[in-house]
Amino acid sequence: MPAGRAAALSGLTLVLGILLGIAGARLVWFLCRINTHPALFSLKYDELSYYGGVAGVTLAVWLSAKILGLGGRETLNRFAPMGAFMAAMVRFAEGFLAMEKVMLGVGAWMEEGIFFPVTVEFVYDESYSEFYLAVFMFEGLFSLVAMVLSLYHKNDRDRFLRTMYYLCLPQIFCESLRAMSIKWLFVRSEQLFCYLFCEGVLVWHGFRKKGNCSFLRRFSPALVGLLVCGLVIAAEFALDGKILINGEMIPKWVTYGFVLAGLAAMAIAEHKAREP
Repeated sequence: MPAGRAAALSGLTLVLGILLGIAGARLVWFLCRINTHPALFSLKYDELSYYGGVAGVTLAVWLSAKILGLGGRETLNRFAPMGAFMAAMVRFAEGFLAMEKVMLGVGAWMEEGIFFPVTVEFVYDESYSEFYLAVFMFEGLFSLVAMVLSLYHKNDRDRFLRTMYYLCLPQIFCESLRAMSIKWLFVRSEQLFCYLFCEGVLVWHGFRKKGNCSFLRRFSPALVGLLVCGLVIAAEFALDGKILINGEMIPKWVTYGFVLAGLAAMAIAEHKAREP
């Protein structure tokens, strides 16, 4: 691409990305909390949806490509690794908001700190501090992994789609760890969005398969996704103390271990779904 055209694409993406990113982040948060009758126009940092912002920036890249007469799919594929890098930087930056003691981007209170980046310390004065699980660091590191995978699969025709899949997949786990998240009743909204996107990708691959494949071969990865959905729902009930064994709560490390195993199964399912 000529330098001038690349500069025009970058500049247009920057402007539209800021506008649509903020609009998407606010709109999704507003829709998720509409039952509480929130104000539509507000830019409080704890009243924005991260994945609404991701959707807005993605739309900005696609629109910029179309305005300049470029292929939307090809442009998104080229944007994918740096989009994942941006996602990681936003997650890491969330730690500065956590330091304002609003519990944004952190998880459970820890009786004793381990070490950064596993826990983050809130210092209230010289004699008192608290430690919390540094979830924002986990999310940022997972996003960097998605970036590396995106760089490795540079010739993949579904590069952007796969990058988004591996941005969303670990968030199903990370969202469960967060102390503050967007909720609709008892459902963590962004956890649900991430799962629905990943499951949608698996279903789409099933419909895309060519030849006289059996139903099971087409949609077995999607069926794996449904089983993992049931597992995650059961895990959330267990974490809330609604599933007990001999009258006692299941240890959290056991519950989260099952969740991570399920997400690993969905990662394998994505690879299987792409096989011809």
